Amino acid sequence: MSHVATLKQRASRSPIGTFLTVLVLSSGLTVGALYAVFGGDFPGLAPIPYAWTPMVSAGVTVWLCDESVRDWLGQLRNLRAGLHWYLVGVGILIIGTEFENIVAVLLGSDIVFPAYPLMTYLIPFAVTLFLAGALEELGWRGFLQPRLQQRFSALHTSIGIGTVWGLWHVPMILAGAGNFTVFWEYMLNVIFMSVILGWLYNSTEGALPVVMIAHASHNMPPIGDVAGNVPAAFDVLSGDTVFYLLCASAIVLYTGSQTLTRDGTIPDVPGQFREHLS
Repeated sequence: MSHVATLKQRASRSPIGTFLTVLVLSSGLTVGALYAVFGGDFPGLAPIPYAWTPMVSAGVTVWLCDESVRDWLGQLRNLRAGLHWYLVGVGILIIGTEFENIVAVLLGSDIVFPAYPLMTYLIPFAVTLFLAGALEELGWRGFLQPRLQQRFSALHTSIGIGTVWGLWHVPMILAGAGNFTVFWEYMLNVIFMSVILGWLYNSTEGALPVVMIAHASHNMPPIGDVAGNVPAAFDVLSGDTVFYLLCASAIVLYTGSQTLTRDGTIPDVPGQFREHLS
């Protein structure tokens, strides 16, 4: 038996383990290459290749499992989820970014809207959606979620993916790439957001563009600035983390933890041929 055939056999027995192995290897190689080129100071868009590693790991695993790469990528064509799902996803992530400002205004503070050009918001959104973070979703939600949900509840799956997602960022955090907060708070933020994105993915029958656009919305800067101090409570836990916790809790109470959907269904595993499902 050839080495490739052996790898494919092992991947078919353990697709999730294969994905995680490829993810660790590809992430490590990418970080090493970035350090070799840039040292410890990554310029602007240099970390983008790191954001591709979940997508690459999922693609490699799908291929090794002799599943349909075309069907797995076909999730990107699943655009007809209903406009309301796009609005809900974008709305939740944008409100999270603005939550401290919203609470401060409700408590009587003034808010200033800086005259930033529209491109200040559109460029981070477009870069994240087409080049960087949103492409991670081909790995997190597009690969891991439907497979893990065959064995675990959707809530536990989303928490597990959020944990992996947060830990995967550690090399970038250590490198100083990106605006990261206190690590434990950052992990909570990502885990709560993973529940929200998992709910969007399941509720739209695997409409990955909904999840990707919501993810990209998270990377836009705040629209307003509070003219004064924000409430002291946000010194303990940031406003976006608090809001995502509230949203994740409401979702679980509304849909139940097993599927995170009202109708009790979850998406099929994309890319599997019929014989893999029998």
